[in-house]
Amino acid sequence: MGLTMRYFDHLFKIEEIKSEYRDLAFKHHPDRGGDTATMQAINAQYHEALKRNNGQTSKGQNNKEHTYRYDQDIEQSVIDKIAFLVGAHLPEVRISLIGTWLWVTGNTKPYKELLKANGLKWHPTRQCWYFTAQKHYGRQSKYGLSHLAMRYGYQEFKDSDNKRKAVTH
Repeated sequence: MGLTMRYFDHLFKIEEIKSEYRDLAFKHHPDRGGDTATMQAINAQYHEALKRNNGQTSKGQNNKEHTYRYDQDIEQSVIDKIAFLVGAHLPEVRISLIGTWLWVTGNTKPYKELLKANGLKWHPTRQCWYFTAQKHYGRQSKYGLSHLAMRYGYQEFKDSDNKRKAVTH
């Protein structure tokens, strides 16, 4: 019996774990030439890594503390939505993960019906698409994505010529 690859054991911060997951999803997703068994192992280990870091506190670029709270259903919804977006091959579209919210910007007009049909909503103030599995009770923020990114930190990723490019802010 062969050794099982441990994808997240060397990572100790939520941001690093999520970044590594996105890299692995782009590399091993079945719609991109990967295989289902490997992607299933990655998904299971991703949940394990998030669980072990439940309660972790970090500071955003604005020095405000944020405590990560693991919720399997919410994280799985984000995984599923990332898998859909990665598999859809949307050129000229940028996908940003801020906390557990996905923001889709760029040339999204050709994909409007596809995004809407897959549970993304249009944010009229920020002029982009978003997805969250959380119930949101607060009032709508007047701030843009750059403010949210500064507060929580984020990963942006896009598909260009089938190569993943990530920028951590």
